[in-house]
Amino acid sequence: MMTSQRLWLLAAVLGIGYIVFWPWHPYPLSDALKASPVLLLVVIAWRLWRAKQITSMAAMLYGAAMVASAVGDVFLDWDRHAYLKQALLSFLVAQLCLIALLWPLQVRRRYDGWRLLLPALFALFLLWQFYPNTGAMWWPVVVYVVCLWAMAVLALLTANGWLAVGGICFLVADGLIGINRFWLPFAYSTPIIVSVYLSAQLLLAYGFLFASRQSLRQ
Repeated sequence: MMTSQRLWLLAAVLGIGYIVFWPWHPYPLSDALKASPVLLLVVIAWRLWRAKQITSMAAMLYGAAMVASAVGDVFLDWDRHAYLKQALLSFLVAQLCLIALLWPLQVRRRYDGWRLLLPALFALFLLWQFYPNTGAMWWPVVVYVVCLWAMAVLALLTANGWLAVGGICFLVADGLIGINRFWLPFAYSTPIIVSVYLSAQLLLAYGFLFASRQSLRQ
């Protein structure tokens, strides 16, 4: 049986596979390949819970976040523009679950204000650029960006570098989706965005499931 660490590596390999095969998209089961890395992370959380290495609440919240992310991944694989609203709702559920996981992991330190301010400036800049083109999507986008900002800030407020970098990568990846959709479309957007997004998910997974396991036992 594969260890949890090897399952994490397999998730990374599957994510790389999706990026490598992107030039042939759409192809059969591309949506399944897109969702498979985060679904493997659910398996890891379940195994760690069975081994009593994380709490049932942590396993449920993390599993729900990854299942919601997988649903959003499938919508984006089908059509990033036609199913953007459905993907946004799916990832909103994921962000709320991640916020609940990160909240008790905060460690107060000096210069916390900068950890709040810099992501906030980035989020405000994105909203300023998105506003002219969002139309009826404006308020859903605002709600999502606020939750995304909160998740990134909470990740920065932990004492875990994996979570901090993962949270920022998630903020950047979703920011790039908005930039490509509402502001400035750019070449090779899908492989670039997916690369940053999967890096975020893998970094957060390592931080939650391995590096922060002691915290998730409480």
